[in-house]
Amino acid sequence: MGLVPLLLVPSQLDSNACVVPCSRYHAWVADKRSISRRELFRGKLFQPIRDAAQRGAAAGRSVRRQDMALRILQRPPGAVAEGQFLASCTRCGECVTACPPRAIRWAPAEAGEKREGTPYIDPMRQACVMCSETPCITACEPGVLRTELPLTMATARVDAIACLAWQGQPCRLCVDQCPVPGAIDVDEADRPHIHAEACTGCGVCMQVCPAPRNAIDHQPLPSRPFWHG
Repeated sequence: MGLVPLLLVPSQLDSNACVVPCSRYHAWVADKRSISRRELFRGKLFQPIRDAAQRGAAAGRSVRRQDMALRILQRPPGAVAEGQFLASCTRCGECVTACPPRAIRWAPAEAGEKREGTPYIDPMRQACVMCSETPCITACEPGVLRTELPLTMATARVDAIACLAWQGQPCRLCVDQCPVPGAIDVDEADRPHIHAEACTGCGVCMQVCPAPRNAIDHQPLPSRPFWHG
């Protein structure tokens, strides 16, 4: 009779001895591997990770909803005062359809019950290009967008710390792409400056900015003039 090879293994393999035949050890290892595979395919091993990820995603959505509800929306050019805008806008979507670059969107439910379905612009998705004919205003039957009112939608300024040109790197995208004459120019060092009196806050400069951290501080107007027509 040949010798049976023995192997020293953890005591849980045999409650009475730590020295057991190799065949029993390999059987135990195979069993442990099969359990691990079953748990893996059943999702037991990664279920806690998935649960945590789902909780994190849900929390993130909640934060985004709260952020959207608190955020001032950029209205299309020529918009009346916000209270008047919300009271008179019919949510017809004619301005959305009329916008050539598709910059005007419907505000989602996250914007709040009173603002849901009203037109707004998210310049990081698509900025207003300041059409000379202002078709959005022409299409607005309720009259919440008016040519008689200023076309300014937001304020903008250059963040010198984030701006590539201000950090010595060649960049003129905001200057070259700005649709409003005189809104942005450069100094003797070829660094951009935004002129508040000319800027309409269309958001083109922010949309085209290639800096790792966007160099345009863009803020929708907190208040707009009331229309007394």
